[in-house]
Amino acid sequence: MTDRPLQLLAGALSATVCDALDSLGLRSQALDPAIRPLWRGAQLVGRAMPIVVSCQEAMPDDPYVGEMDALDALSAGEVPVFEIAAESRAAAWGELFSCAAIGLGAVGVVCDGLVRDARQIEELGFPTFARGCSPLDTLGRAVVTSYGQSALCGGVRVARGDLIVADADGVVAVPSAVMDHVATAVIDKRKLEAGAREDLLNGMTIRAVWEKYQVF
Repeated sequence: MTDRPLQLLAGALSATVCDALDSLGLRSQALDPAIRPLWRGAQLVGRAMPIVVSCQEAMPDDPYVGEMDALDALSAGEVPVFEIAAESRAAAWGELFSCAAIGLGAVGVVCDGLVRDARQIEELGFPTFARGCSPLDTLGRAVVTSYGQSALCGGVRVARGDLIVADADGVVAVPSAVMDHVATAVIDKRKLEAGAREDLLNGMTIRAVWEKYQVF
């Protein structure tokens, strides 16, 4: 069974998706702009798998259980989307988690916090979006407390199955209920923008292009 909205939005730009969401009255679906691509050129389109990480100061008796359970629950085409306690300085994602995610068919990760193994993740080519990097492990510092439900990432509530679009401009969450409408709007705008781009390069004034296409 194919995922038609995901196919239609493959390669979609976050800015175009935001414009489509604006037209539906959903004007606050862009995550905090402090969440940035870990490496130049990183981009992704995939379904959200929310994961919540809380601070924990005690050393656990059975370490990494929540992290391993969350990773094992990933499906192909999904994107782990992390809500992380603001005070956490530990890295919730790294090289080996990236390897595990790739092996399960995940298409990237969005982390409202810190990651580590930046060079290795870039070498893997795994699209990663985060607030920054830290060498600190989560062991005795942070723990996964839930996954597969919802997460507040970058100020936006994200549920499992929502669409995540991320690129150099930022990260956008598309609620699953409006995914078909957004896909249609994005396709329509792509066509209009192609015409507008050509006319502008051929010397048409910006005002004339606006009146003709109604897109910017």
